Amino acid sequence: MQLKFLMILLFVFMANPVFATEGRVELVERLGEKIPLQLDFIDSTGAVVTLDQLVDRPTLIVPVFYDCRNVCNMLLGRLSAVLPEIKMKPGEDYNVVTFSFDPLETSAMAAHSKQTFLTAMQVPYPRQAWRFVTGTQENILQLTDAAGYFFKKEGDEFLHPITAFVVTEDGTIVRYLPGQRFSAIDLSMALFEASEGRIGKPIRQALQFCFSYDPEGRRYVFNLMRVSGTVILLTLGSFLLFLILSGRKKKK
Repeated sequence: MQLKFLMILLFVFMANPVFATEGRVELVERLGEKIPLQLDFIDSTGAVVTLDQLVDRPTLIVPVFYDCRNVCNMLLGRLSAVLPEIKMKPGEDYNVVTFSFDPLETSAMAAHSKQTFLTAMQVPYPRQAWRFVTGTQENILQLTDAAGYFFKKEGDEFLHPITAFVVTEDGTIVRYLPGQRFSAIDLSMALFEASEGRIGKPIRQALQFCFSYDPEGRRYVFNLMRVSGTVILLTLGSFLLFLILSGRKKKK
């Protein structure tokens, strides 16, 4: 009877939405997987470019939407402060690609954003080393889905993770840089890993399990329900296994 009750309780916990994916605003790290380089985008000059033209060396890819007045601007502002500190040569050792996940945004908006953040650097920086692009909804979603970057639109705003990711020249994802204040050391290490084709450590996946993105607060918060639910599930599973094994011993 106890065994049957525990099995029912275990099934209820497994069916609980605590263990399901929460909504569609999330970041699912897909280290070692590739982004589709055949996709077409439009750069800040209005020219059509493919991802394989943009990603021809280790590349930092930054998803934003240009009309964002909050975290996207803060992320790009921080990036404009960090890039001059990178010892590698932009345009030779690495590239940066910023793309808008809003299909309604234009190349003129991309050009304005590019000028804004290149000017904010206050140091010479190769214009071709940091590209700002827009795209169609189909191509945007193919790229974001491949990167595990899920977002949704609410009114005139987007709810989205705050992150950038680094890929090798063949489009393999080697590192994610979550948050809007990543450091020059983190970025340098990620680009160096990409140059050697090394994949970042999977410890971020454990952190991602314990922390969920809060789209309203636009920050990562500790997921108490998910972690405590998992602990309960593991405890029940262990106790169930103990009852089964002890029952077999008694029969013998």
